[in-house]
Amino acid sequence: MNTLFGRLIGLAFGVWLIRAAGPDWHGVGALGTNLLAAVVVQAGLLLSVPALCVWVFTVGLFWDFATFSPLGHHALVMGVTATLVRTQRGWWVGASWGEQAVGAILAGVGFFAWDRFLHCWEFREWAWPFSLSVALVLAGILNGLVSVPLGLWLNSRAEKVRVRVAGRRR
Repeated sequence: MNTLFGRLIGLAFGVWLIRAAGPDWHGVGALGTNLLAAVVVQAGLLLSVPALCVWVFTVGLFWDFATFSPLGHHALVMGVTATLVRTQRGWWVGASWGEQAVGAILAGVGFFAWDRFLHCWEFREWAWPFSLSVALVLAGILNGLVSVPLGLWLNSRAEKVRVRVAGRRR
């Protein structure tokens, strides 16, 4: 898995393993959901549009299948969030670390709000007002804190691969 696409698939699978093997925490403590939002943000920033579509369907449908989600809301949440991030890519690339963290926090809060809304719809459990809850905001902050170092790591790995490939062409 030397490609960026493969690394993002591996990260999403690793996050699923944390969710499956880890404690069953919700809200702020839902580490799997926090990390998944960070990976989705990075996928939206780093992948081309066709690769992003394939990644969203692959990872989203895997998460739906693996979490027994009959509605299929993970692919929808990932697609909406990744598309939103992708539309802001020009701004995001030139932003400082702090601005990128704020963008990731906003994307994370949106991710959690959509996920929570669709989860409540799926199970007919209306826990209002979830979109303004402290748990979603704190989880979004955790997403922002995870997303920036994850993006720096992915970009550094992508640069090393590009340098190796460019070196072989000569």
